[in-house]
Amino acid sequence: MSKLDKFVEIFQLPPAMVPYIDYVVTEQEMDLIIGLDHKEMTVEQIAELMGLPHEEAEVFVTNAYHRDVVAQAGSQHGYHGDAQDDGPVKYKAGTFYRRLDPLAMYEDWGDVPIEAREAVIEWQLQEYIDIWQPALDEIRQNPDARVRIPNRDYLLLEEALEIVEAATDHVILPCDCKEIVRACDRPREVCVRLDEGALRTLDHGHGRRVTKEEMKHIVIDANRAGLMATGNRNWKEDGRVFGFCNCCACDCYPIRAGEKLGLRDAYPRVYYVAERDMDICHMCGTCARRCHFSAFYYEEEKAEFRGRVRKIVSFNPEQCRGCGICATACPEGAITMRLLSEVEEVESA
Repeated sequence: MSKLDKFVEIFQLPPAMVPYIDYVVTEQEMDLIIGLDHKEMTVEQIAELMGLPHEEAEVFVTNAYHRDVVAQAGSQHGYHGDAQDDGPVKYKAGTFYRRLDPLAMYEDWGDVPIEAREAVIEWQLQEYIDIWQPALDEIRQNPDARVRIPNRDYLLLEEALEIVEAATDHVILPCDCKEIVRACDRPREVCVRLDEGALRTLDHGHGRRVTKEEMKHIVIDANRAGLMATGNRNWKEDGRVFGFCNCCACDCYPIRAGEKLGLRDAYPRVYYVAERDMDICHMCGTCARRCHFSAFYYEEEKAEFRGRVRKIVSFNPEQCRGCGICATACPEGAITMRLLSEVEEVESA
């Protein structure tokens, strides 16, 4: 087996990226991955493996860790900082699935030809589904299942701000989904890490620390730009905050995975539904322009409304995900968000 083939096998590099391997790793990093193979090593052992002085090996490994070329032994699903707490830190070979995040967020992903990027995007979506399949299966059986999975629930703006308020440490970083897919021009530095999540992110060499007030403004601005907050709605019961993201349906892997698997209301979990007051609605269409799922939409034909001929905006509650970006932008305050459970109780009464 050639050196390249060995690296591709260990690093799980998709075929589309093989011609562009120089974007992925340096020659020295490739040698490290091949040397690690499926073993776990300390910096001291890596120094001996690579024939480097300890200080030089420490800098080399730290950089490789920040670039997700290697991972700390014990980490799972890319949740940084899950490694063992006792004894010297050991490192293992990383995978391209995780390497793609910093490559897209901080490096030259945009220089990779579009055909290769599109192939990798489809590959990664399937990898995401495969990695989280047990949790997704549980969600399919029980939409209310409490499972550990990214972007578990849609959050209203006020719920997202409450999470920010509860946290002590605040770090913002580019959204990996948005940086990888790049399907829209909405803001990209919108991934929120808090407390434990914030400290792990900084330890990994990613993100930047902001104040609580700065984070609130970032979240509000993301909402204004038409991004939907997704995270863990049950953080109080869990006794911890970790973070959340501000997503769009065109880029977000969790949303796209849920759509692909037919988990429309279950993943990310829907808790609210929009309700429009037609007595104050001016049919301006702001909601239709912002909705990612065409819950609010324009009718093809125009009609007279409040003395003016304009396009009529209709609403299909079956398509609503309860994210609330329609309500926060409605200039007339005609849209409110109601708990889906309460609506169902009224309808069944």
